[in-house]
Amino acid sequence: MIRHLIAGFLLFLFALAPNAARAAECTSDIDGMSDAELEVVLDACNAEIAAENEKLAETQREATSIEAGIAAIDYEIRLAQLEIKRRNVEIARLGDEIDLRESTIEDLEAKKDRMQSSLAELIRKSNELSSFSIVEAVLSGEQLSDFFQNVDDFEVVKVELQSQLEEVRLISQMTSEEKDALEVDQEEERLARYQREKEKAQEENYKAERQRVLDVTRDQEKSYQQVIAEKERVKNQIRNRLFRTVGGAELTFGEALQLVRQTEDRVGVNPALILAVLTQESSVDGKIGANIGKCTYNQSANNAAGTVMSNSQKPAFLAIMNELGLDPDTTPVSCPIYVDGAHGGAMGPSQFMPNTWWDPASETGYKKRVSKVLGKPNPSPFEPLDAFTGTALYLSDALALCKTGFYNTKELRQCTAAKYYSGLRNKGQRLYKHMYPLYSYGNQVALRAAKFEEDIRILDL
Repeated sequence: MIRHLIAGFLLFLFALAPNAARAAECTSDIDGMSDAELEVVLDACNAEIAAENEKLAETQREATSIEAGIAAIDYEIRLAQLEIKRRNVEIARLGDEIDLRESTIEDLEAKKDRMQSSLAELIRKSNELSSFSIVEAVLSGEQLSDFFQNVDDFEVVKVELQSQLEEVRLISQMTSEEKDALEVDQEEERLARYQREKEKAQEENYKAERQRVLDVTRDQEKSYQQVIAEKERVKNQIRNRLFRTVGGAELTFGEALQLVRQTEDRVGVNPALILAVLTQESSVDGKIGANIGKCTYNQSANNAAGTVMSNSQKPAFLAIMNELGLDPDTTPVSCPIYVDGAHGGAMGPSQFMPNTWWDPASETGYKKRVSKVLGKPNPSPFEPLDAFTGTALYLSDALALCKTGFYNTKELRQCTAAKYYSGLRNKGQRLYKHMYPLYSYGNQVALRAAKFEEDIRILDL
């Protein structure tokens, strides 16, 4: 029995595993997911984006090291180029020496040939003289004085012959030495040419390696940036699914932004600030309008009026309900927040109090200004565009008042939001307590507005 229970439990876990795995990943396949599942996927997207950003940062840090390596490669390339130039000069010099040696060898060979011809003639004459005897000289009838003159000439020839033979030997030696030197020069030139080609190939390898490293680094950065952009897109898609407004109708962040921007030029209030106020006023887990109120105006409450709504607000509320054709007894309004006031009764996603929206006794209120901006005769605090426009107008008034005492963006937003929450006339300590504490209305709105500005920037890309 226990084994069956364990097996059944394991099967149950196995059946749940695919859904759990899906919810734990940043995926754009979010059709049919509940809000809870969407929140899990959104957390996964945030975590994965953070991880990818860290990879991108690491790649960029590596890129710095790679750039240093590339600089070293460039240095090696420059050295190789200079060495090739030196080799070219050396080859040119060796070529000139080779040409000179070849010319010298040609001259020596020619001189050697001429001397060998002279030697041949001297040897012939020497042979003739050496074979001519005195008896032959007497019998020839030649004067003895002429004969002995020839003998003297023979001695001269013999000396000259010896000198010529020595010079030929020296020329032969010099020719041999020049040929040996020529062979050395030619071998050096061959080695120099080989080394030049080797260094040229090495230079090309350096260039190819440099380009490869650059390409890999750029591809890695591009890849990480594409992954981050895709996950940001999924995150925005999920976040847009989580934005809703009154009546249960879904309203994406982009759609809410479009509504706010319809009057941005005419009212002149930053869209991020308007959306931050709306989120603070009526959102639950990012759903604008999810908390437009859980009370009704005449519901019992612990205050002087005995009801949620103060008696001073009821005439305006009933007039608005009558004008819009709504049932005052079932239309939700905000409940009292006793730490800030004894009464509730605020209406719609912007949480306008009835008298602030429209006071029939004085015929004043933001309804009239919203009507003028939108060209709509009967705007409603429960309609998103009407309510958002009213918020923008109210914030514009608050911002003008805050600019008399504050200057930097965050404090202006804190002050503007605090006045939206506590009233345009509030100032001093009452205003400050809604501006500066960490969890105060004004500080929370200012922080959220800064975040929304970044979201809007992403959507505008």
